[in-house]
Amino acid sequence: MNDIKILGRMTADPEMKRSAANRNYCWFTVAVPRRNNREEADFIRCVAFDKLAAAINQHCSKGRQVLCNGRLQVSTSIDEDTKRIRYHHTVVISDIQFLHDPNREAAAQSMAA
Repeated sequence: MNDIKILGRMTADPEMKRSAANRNYCWFTVAVPRRNNREEADFIRCVAFDKLAAAINQHCSKGRQVLCNGRLQVSTSIDEDTKRIRYHHTVVISDIQFLHDPNREAAAQSMAA
């Protein structure tokens, strides 16, 4: 079974793109704190497609906490300089929950002041 859950914060705004087949997708990276050392984090590259990509692009920005469900996809390429195989790990998102949004809180506090 290839099933992954990650809980963390987006490191930047999502990057929305369109494939050659006219399919929407977005890339984003989630910083996931390590269980044994909260000072360290793993930076996990994620991709979502179609309506899910559009929702992520609309509702997420840097700092937004998200809970993602998906599968790990491993692809390879050949490094042109060294001629060695490079492995690329990506989580293909199938479901996401939008959690804490520090940007929204900051906007609400500035309006209240």
